[in-house]
Amino acid sequence: MTVLKRYTEGKVTFLTADVEYYTAETGQPTSDMPVFYNPRMQLNRDLSVVFLSAFMRDRDVERICEPLAGSGVRTIRYLIECSGNFEAVMFDTNPEAVEIARKNVAMNSLESRASIIKGDARVLLLNESRERRFDFVDVDPFGTPVPFLNAAIQSMLPRKGMLALTATDMPVLCGVFPRVALRKYGGLSIRAPFAHEIAVRLLIGRAVSIAGLNDCSMVPLASLSTDHYVRVWLRLNVSRSSANILANNMGIVEYCPDCMDVRMVPLGDLGAESVLEHRESCVSRTRVAGPLWIGPLFDEEFLRHAVDVAGDAAHLTRRARKIIDLMMAEQELATVPYVDLHALCDSLRLSPPPRQDVADQLAAMGYRVSRTHFRPTAIRTDAPVKTVRAVLKRLNRET
Repeated sequence: MTVLKRYTEGKVTFLTADVEYYTAETGQPTSDMPVFYNPRMQLNRDLSVVFLSAFMRDRDVERICEPLAGSGVRTIRYLIECSGNFEAVMFDTNPEAVEIARKNVAMNSLESRASIIKGDARVLLLNESRERRFDFVDVDPFGTPVPFLNAAIQSMLPRKGMLALTATDMPVLCGVFPRVALRKYGGLSIRAPFAHEIAVRLLIGRAVSIAGLNDCSMVPLASLSTDHYVRVWLRLNVSRSSANILANNMGIVEYCPDCMDVRMVPLGDLGAESVLEHRESCVSRTRVAGPLWIGPLFDEEFLRHAVDVAGDAAHLTRRARKIIDLMMAEQELATVPYVDLHALCDSLRLSPPPRQDVADQLAAMGYRVSRTHFRPTAIRTDAPVKTVRAVLKRLNRET
């Protein structure tokens, strides 16, 4: 018999497997739990509620779907914390999870708005969307979302829908298993100080590629990297011409592990001479990640809506607010990978100066600089890496 516990998250109280009881040996939730629930993913759900509310600022949402529902807490939070009277459909293959989710729906008096169906998510996404497609689909698996992408895209409303994807297979996406990344995500991953951004771009690239197979385009609205996962929110548009244009945002990332210079190259420009600004002492071969998404990671208007929603959400955690603010700050410069100042200092055998000192000097030279939510020791800037190196050396000489 499953040991259950009552939890409260956001504005929702719900039942699920007792996390403390089932993680006594491992120390963290695993897929072996009778009903999977990970309290550490609350930030994911907090931001997801904000972003669905932001999406609804200029769109009517009538029907949403969570294909891998577990205890149902994510969807129940959407129903209670987002405005509107939309309906929700949840799927899960685990009969115990389905039963618990139904109890949670009843506990929160949502029987008229939510339904839970036992079965394979890929089959049900297509079956349950034949007559009415979904405005929003949220795929939050244990591992990779790739197996569900095609069905999720086909289940969504054309020219209107939003797709949210979570990936937790970070060793694959961050360069530990690059060939597995190639197989699952269609591109090689690499080990680099900005590996978490590569992870996000590989995930977006895979979604864009599969959307293209369905004569659709997808553009990122927001991208998140934190803790042990990455997550993206994408807007769908059914248009062959848009899909063809977005193909220009697919490319590779070329990186020198010696000097840490990096460039993003569209697939159409492959074969052109490398313009990496190596130091003369560089001896390492450059590493290549991709094919992957090399376009923007955020949509400014969408983030403005999210900032407004967060301002009105009294229950939102301070950490979630900070991440949204950082996303807003970095969105304009998120067209090239961030620069990890500590990693760059390590390569130069320098002591890391205060991040703000580096930012001030770059700004005085006319470059744009912002913080990034990806890493607290990193910045985004349009300054070349060699210029950042020069600033770091100068600051070290002055101390």
